[in-house]
Amino acid sequence: MAYPIQNIPDRTVSINGKPHLYFGGTAYLGLQNYTPFKELYLNNVSKYGMHYGASRKSNVSLDIYDKSENFLAKWVGSESCLTMSSGYLAALLVVQIYLEKGHPVIAAPNAHAALVTHGVIKTKGFEELKELINNTVRENLLSPVVVFDTIDFSGEHYPNFKRLKELPLDKIILVGDDSHGIGVVGHQGNGCFNTLKALNPYKLLVCCSLGKALGIQAGAIFGNNDDIKTLRSTSFFGGASPASPSFIATLLDAQNIYLERMDKLKDNYVHFKSQVRNVSFFMQMEGHPTFEFQDEKLALELIDNRFIFTNFHYPDDTGPLISRIVLSAYHTTEDIETLAQRVNALIG
Repeated sequence: MAYPIQNIPDRTVSINGKPHLYFGGTAYLGLQNYTPFKELYLNNVSKYGMHYGASRKSNVSLDIYDKSENFLAKWVGSESCLTMSSGYLAALLVVQIYLEKGHPVIAAPNAHAALVTHGVIKTKGFEELKELINNTVRENLLSPVVVFDTIDFSGEHYPNFKRLKELPLDKIILVGDDSHGIGVVGHQGNGCFNTLKALNPYKLLVCCSLGKALGIQAGAIFGNNDDIKTLRSTSFFGGASPASPSFIATLLDAQNIYLERMDKLKDNYVHFKSQVRNVSFFMQMEGHPTFEFQDEKLALELIDNRFIFTNFHYPDDTGPLISRIVLSAYHTTEDIETLAQRVNALIG
């Protein structure tokens, strides 16, 4: 069921005039309505304006983009970084460049729609993926590209990436979407890049939205210097407007806020797990603040008790019904305990 609301979601939302605790969405650090974060952004709007529509290849350029990309690369652990106006565009750029070069591009199960564009080979299961990769390695001169979500909510990838380890990684180009990892997991929220790099694939690129945990309307791509240089030279990149410089500047200014909110999110996660008696009821990845379930009765009862959470068919109306409790840094200790008490009463 859809719930039209008049204000940006925060820890509570008003449904039919009644307050509900909100445990949905992807704002893991709870920044979209966080006053200190908004003040940083508004200060940067005063400096940089609302939008910058010129190509990044223009003879006049804002240095804030290079500064932010250097910072992001150092933080994540890659040689280089490229930012775009959205994570969706970032993923499309990476996939398109490999398709144009003739590489077989194969999508792991549950890969995001931005990665599974026209020309990408879909797989329904990991055994099919493994067989297809092995056949492709034997039969093709160009390295196959495997596209996947680092955190796909099935538990098959993060935190151990056990399925990827079954593949001949030294012959494969990995392209991971880390939109649900960046700002949430890894050392000080730096995501999954270093973990994937340690698997020693032939080549690694990671793309992501910066708009989930980090609250920045932009996307990023991480990789080695040569690959990022190639992406930067494309007409796809040159013809697209960049992310708002006000958002990009806020990314740099908000480092202390990010660390503070990451600590709060971690506290909420640990507290919820300690309060729920039967946490194994949920599909849950260690360290990630999401708790997925497929019990429609529980979903309805939680809604009746004024809890709103992620509960819709994804990625389209034919997709599975996703029921997912999402913890955020904006939740109070009382919010966490109220939810845990209700879950305990409903699932035992």
